[in-house]
This record gives sequence, structure tokens and C-alpha cells, in this order.
Amino acid sequence: MREYWRNWAGDLSPGVRRFIATESLFGIGAGILALILNLHLLELGMNEEQIGQITSLGAIVTGLLSVPAGLLIRFVGRKAMLVIGMLLTGAGIAGFGLATSPAAVAACQFVYSVGLTGIVTSEIQLIFEYCPDKKEERRAYALLFGMFTFFVGVGTLLGGVLPSWLGGYTTAYQYTFFAAAACYALGGGLRGLLLPPSGKAPAAAAKVIPEQPSGRRAKYGPILVLCAVIFLSGVLFGLLNPYLNVIVKYRFGWHDEAISILLTLSGFFLFAGSLLVPSMLEKAGIRKSFVLLFAANALFAFLLALAVPAPVFSVLLLLRGGLFSMLSNLLDSEAMSAVREEDRNLFAGWRTIARSAGNALASYATGWILAASDYRLPFLLAGIAFVLGYVLYLRTMEPILVRREAARRT
Repeated sequence: MREYWRNWAGDLSPGVRRFIATESLFGIGAGILALILNLHLLELGMNEEQIGQITSLGAIVTGLLSVPAGLLIRFVGRKAMLVIGMLLTGAGIAGFGLATSPAAVAACQFVYSVGLTGIVTSEIQLIFEYCPDKKEERRAYALLFGMFTFFVGVGTLLGGVLPSWLGGYTTAYQYTFFAAAACYALGGGLRGLLLPPSGKAPAAAAKVIPEQPSGRRAKYGPILVLCAVIFLSGVLFGLLNPYLNVIVKYRFGWHDEAISILLTLSGFFLFAGSLLVPSMLEKAGIRKSFVLLFAANALFAFLLALAVPAPVFSVLLLLRGGLFSMLSNLLDSEAMSAVREEDRNLFAGWRTIARSAGNALASYATGWILAASDYRLPFLLAGIAFVLGYVLYLRTMEPILVRREAARRT
């Protein structure tokens, strides 16, 4: 394992190594927030439908601001946008700990979503900018995603135990929000100090795909096609991921500590899965990798929709989490890699709109379903979405990736 890690991370560029190292704080803060936010809102007296509306609001705000944020990057730079985004998300999370009314929570969600927009429209492009070639881009993304998911698991575990240690005045989760906010603020500060300046992409990064014919259709056509698949990815995420803690809590009556342990274990599966993606691509190729991951994700979603006991459900949920992270990782990295360096800021903005739109629609629908105490239907819908998603991928994204790989071999 040590040799495997050395081969992977030992020769990464300095900027990439610093970026990945500071991702740990981002992951811890995100893990804490993912576990406690819904539970905090439920304890404040809000129902699942209201929570779904608030979650959808965040996705809509992120989508609406993505293109303006992509334009703003040209003036402030990717690094500055990332740092500002992390600080704003920290401020929004701290606000969650203070808000008690739906309107106040919605305002905090707005601030959090503005910051999240800054992160998602700059993070991948920035780490790719620090990479001298395409091979390092793929490794850097896999390690970044692996580091994030590993520490999301750590944060989820902390989210299960910190409320009993720290407590709070409004709910038992109140002061834990401040711990999560501190992680975001510290991570943003360290990235501001440690990351190299941005703005000058390596020459090799421009050689992503061969020169395209001139014209708006030739330039924007592939970007719109890729965004359609990213929209699907947002739907698949919004159907299940924001509500896993609520589903487990009310489907099986588990306590918060047990839920945090399960989601922490899921984080370890996400970490392992992300590290396996590049090796899977090398051995199976792009086509076969996507076939296997779409099929496996659909299968596990359908199995989770069945009436199974809690231990079986837990095992299936862990495996499903790792497989979904692999698919999401592969979709994101291959889509960004297929876009030319000069078009990546534009693609990042449109990609965020597409993902946020899919996430918002699915989150609202799942909140409405859970309000009716149906904790199996979201998994059934996810399974159907995976099947339809593969058809969409096959007809749209795969031809772009095949042309890109053929061009690299020439």
C-alpha cells in the first residue's frame, strides 16, 4: 500500500500536493455539516418538505450565480475565488448555528451557497492548472476526491459525537456548527497562504483536445452536451445523498451516533473507490468502466429499495456509496479533462448550473416523498435514473470522450 501511494502521490507537483493536503479541513467541515444540518432543522420544528425547499434554494442560488462567478474568475483569479468561497461558506455554516426561524435559515443557506459557488467554479480548474500534463490531472483529481471523501467520513464521525460534547442552546447541534465553520475558515486561510499564484496555466494543459472548427456551435456544442450529463449527476445526487441521515434515522429508528458511524464507514468506501478510478480506467478503459459503474449503481439502488433488514441495508448502502463516488468522480474528471483550458472557466459555470438544477429538482422531490414517510421510493427512482442516465451518456458524452482519446494517440 505504501508503494502504491508513493507511485501515486510522490511525484506530484508542489501546488497539487499543497492543494490536496488542505482538502482535509474542507472535508471535515463538510462531513460535520452533512450529518447535523437536517437533524438540527428537524429539532427546530421544521418538517422534511421545508428542509427540501431550503436544500433546493441552495442549489438554485448556486446555479444562478455560476455563470457570473465564472466571469468574475477572469478578474480575481481562481485561487482568490476559491479562498473567498471557503470563507463565505464558513460564515454561512456559523449562521446555521444562530438561526432559529425558516427565514433566517434560508438567509444562511444563501450565504453558504454563494460561497459554495465560488468553490465549485474554481477548485477543479485550479488544481488542473497546477498539473503539467493530462496524466497528473487524472491522478490529482482522484487523490483530491479521495482526500475529501476520507475526511468527510472523519467529519461525519465528529458530527455524531461533538453535539453531546459541545451541546447548544437552541438545539444539541448548535455549537457543532461553529466547529465546522472553523474548519472552512482555517482551510481557506491556509490555501491563501500556501497555494501558488494562479493565472498562468502550463502549456501542456492547453493540449486537451484537438483544435475544433470555428463557430459558436463547434465551441459550445460539446460543453452543452457534457452539461446534460452533469445535470443527470446532480439529479442522482439530490435524490439520495442529502437525506441519507434522515432515511436511516426514520426507516430504522437509529440514534445519531449510530448514523454517524455508518456514514463514516461510507466515507472510507468513498476514499477507497476514488483511488481505484484511475487504475480501473487503465485496465478496463473508459467505455467498460462507465458500463460497469452505471450498471452496479443501478443494481444497488434497486436492492436498497427492497424491504431489507438494517444490517443488510447498511452493507448495501456502504457499497452503493463507494460505487456512486466512483461514477461521480469519473464523470467530473473526464468531462473537465475533455474541455480545452481556455474554455474551462465557462464550462465550470455551466456545469454548476446543470448540477444545481438537477440537484434542486431531485432534492425537492425527495423532500416531498419523505414528508409522506416513504423511505424506499427515492432508491427506486434512483435506480431508474441510473438506467436512463447510461442511455444519455452513451448517446452524448461517450462520442466526445472517444474522439478525445483517438486524438491523443495520433
